[in-house]
Formats: sequence, structure tokens, C-alpha cells
Amino acid sequence: MKHKNGFLLIGSFCLGAVVTLLLSLIFPEKKSDSIISPSNYGEIASINQVYEALKSYHYFYEGDSQALIDGAISGMINALDDPHSTYFTMTDYENFVEHLEDTYSGIGCEVTTVNGYTMIVSPFPDSPADEAGILANDLVVEVDGENVVGQTLQEVTNKIKGPVNSTVTLGISRNDNPDLIYIEVTRKAIDQETVKSELITEEGQAIGYLQITTFGENTAQEFKTAIEELEGQGMTGLIVDLRNNSGGYLTSVVEMVDYILPPGKVITTIESRDGSSVSYETESEGKNYPVVTLINEGSASASEIFSAAMKEAGGYEVVGTTSYGKGTVQVSMPLDDHSSLKITTQVWKTPDNNWINEKGVTPTVEVEAPEFYNYYQVYLENGKELEFDQVNPAIANAQNILNTLGYSVDRTDGYFDDSTISAVKQFQKDNNIAETGIIDNKTASQLTLALRDKIRDKAFDTQFKKALEVLQNT
Repeated sequence: MKHKNGFLLIGSFCLGAVVTLLLSLIFPEKKSDSIISPSNYGEIASINQVYEALKSYHYFYEGDSQALIDGAISGMINALDDPHSTYFTMTDYENFVEHLEDTYSGIGCEVTTVNGYTMIVSPFPDSPADEAGILANDLVVEVDGENVVGQTLQEVTNKIKGPVNSTVTLGISRNDNPDLIYIEVTRKAIDQETVKSELITEEGQAIGYLQITTFGENTAQEFKTAIEELEGQGMTGLIVDLRNNSGGYLTSVVEMVDYILPPGKVITTIESRDGSSVSYETESEGKNYPVVTLINEGSASASEIFSAAMKEAGGYEVVGTTSYGKGTVQVSMPLDDHSSLKITTQVWKTPDNNWINEKGVTPTVEVEAPEFYNYYQVYLENGKELEFDQVNPAIANAQNILNTLGYSVDRTDGYFDDSTISAVKQFQKDNNIAETGIIDNKTASQLTLALRDKIRDKAFDTQFKKALEVLQNT
């Protein structure tokens, strides 16, 4: 492979995950000489004039000049209308560096900024966020009762993260519903396990299944090792699951595609603002068995490079729904005062020279996930139980879950009727819970766990089953 002399970030900001590799030598040694030139000195001077005027005359100025500087820089970043570019203050930067460790404390999800909202790109599989019922495209409106709309990505993530075993309650807007969903999440120490493998025997065929949760620094090697083990077990075809994988390192995805495709195939082309570009091409021998890639709306950046390369350069099938649509590349630039910029410096193109930004990668075989994938945990606000004659969005969700689990209810509009009582009682009986017909904390928890078990059961996974079918017919 070509051009492996650096790491570039092609994912969104991650709560506690490896997000970027700080690059040295980004700024020249004399930054003031390179930034301020005769052509732009007037612009810089006007910024200084505003700064001095606020310090000297603003009625509410309390002597915090660093706040003015931080605000000015943040304002410039915000003016770019680029949710993936961020300014970290000194304090924010210290918190950000914590995320570079292999193990971290957090809720485990990828986030970005959209129109002033912090949006969940995807929760990591089996993370606290995933277990709590947080979904891709959820908008974080409140954190522990505080409205965070309009706050910077770093400000919101700093409020969400915290010590192991502590809790945070997120007020979530989902599917433009005006009523917020309140989800309590217990923060945990999370290890970065990026590749999970399984050999599935189906109709005499040995199918390898790899779930890639993120493209970390060691993911390419984990990927290769897992494939070698599956090949040793007689694998004849491979499914690579990138659903809800929100990205990571460019070098990792390039190595992984190179390992699969034959030599001479373009993986991706990285383009700079000056018009220059670098294409990454495969050099390995590749694999001679069919490969199917699974994607959904939570698959972003590096996942999209992988799936687009498999589709366009490899001619392989991609199954699922259209991906997130992030076609930009970021680098992190440390500043002299220990603050930092993470800014978009390049864009990437698919092998067929398509730019998928805000469009996504379209699967070759489109399959929707089951409707119940969109349901979420039964959350009791302030521990208040749900019972007969109440009307509550949480009741509607519980009714949908009960129907999904085979406990029939007559309505799913959030009104707790007699049929809901009967269904709850039967569920409680089957799960050794006192048969009250009331949804208390224990019942709500068991409903959530039962739904999660069904979501994880591949027998109900329409997208996985289609990938398996496509692979068997290849």
C-alpha cells in the first residue's frame, strides 16, 4: 500500500474512544509569521480591536480574557458550518487526551454536531449507551436536566462523561418527536474490542462473520488474525458487519481492504484543498472467496471507505441501508497554549470518484432492519410506575415491546388499558416477577433485557439473514 506515513482521522468525535492521533509539525515554528501577512493584517487587527474594546468597556466583563479568546476561536470554527471541526480549550484538551487510552470511562457512543444539536452517530455494541437503548440519529437535548442545545460538542461530551459506575440522564429527541425520551445511563470502563468473529455453518457452508465496532489503531491486525483463524476452520465466505461503526483511522481501513481485494484496486482517493490528491491502492494477493458487507445509517467514514471499496473496486455485494455520509478527513493540531484544533483538511472519494458526504453509500441490496430495532428501553421517569388508565410515551414503547415479544396488546398509543394489564401480568409470570399488572422498575428492566436479547438474535436480523442468503447464492 502507498502513503502510510501518517494517521488521519475519518470518524466523528467519540465519547471516550480513540479519536485522533496528534500530528506534529503541522504549524511552522514561527506561527505568527505564517498566519499574519500584509494581506490579512487588517482582519487580524480588527479582531484585536474587538478584544480590547470588550476588555475595556463591556459592562459585564469580569476579567476573564481567556474566555474571550476561546469564544473568538470557537466562533471562527462555527462559521465554517462543519460539524467535524472542533476547538478544544486547554481544559477540554486535557479531557480529550484521556480519550486516547485503550480503556476509558464513558457511555460508549460516537457523536457529532448537527444544527446546534449533539447527535448520536452510533452507540458502540454492548456499550452502556447500547444497553440503555440509545440509537443512531438520537439528538441529545438535555444532560441531567440541563438543556444543551447550542453548546459545543466538547461542552456536551464533558457533561456526559464521568466516573465509572456514576449515572447520567440524557433527554433524547427521536424521530422529530416533541416529547423527550429520558434515558439513564451508567458509565463504565470500556475496553476497545474492535473485532468479534464467529463461524456459522449454514446448509453445509462455513460462513465467517466479523463484526467491526471501530477502526482503531490495532483493528487491521485483529481483522487479519480473525480471518486467518476462520480460514483455518474451513471458511468459504465472509460477512463483514459494519453496522453502527462510526469510523476511525484511515490506515486501518486501507490495510483491511488491501487484505481482501486483489492488487491494483483503488481503495480511496484523498483530496486536498489545493487540488492535489493521493490514491491508495491494493498490493496484496487478496482473497478468492465471496465477501458481503453489512451497513446501516450508523456506518460512517472509515466504514464507508471499506463498503464503497468493496462495492466499487471489488464488485462485492453490500447489504443493509444507506450509510451516514461522512466524506471528510480531520487532523488534530496542538496550539502553543496546549489548546488544540481538530479540523477538516481533506475529503475522500470512492474508487469511482464519488463523494458520499451527506449522501452515504447505497447498498447493492437494500434491506430494512426489523421495526422493533427502533424501540428503546422502558424508562420510568423519577422511578414513577406505569399502570392502568395512564397515558405516557413510555407506555406506548412498553406496548410495542410486549407485542414484539409475543404478549398481545390491543393498542400501542400509550394508553394503559386492560389488554396491557393482561400482557404485563403474563410477562411478569413468565419472568418470575410478582403479577401486579403494573410496570415497576424490575418489570421495565426485564422488558428492556428481553427486547435486547431479541435484537441480538440473528434469527430475527433481517439484514444479516439477507447477507447470508446473498453469500450462499454467490
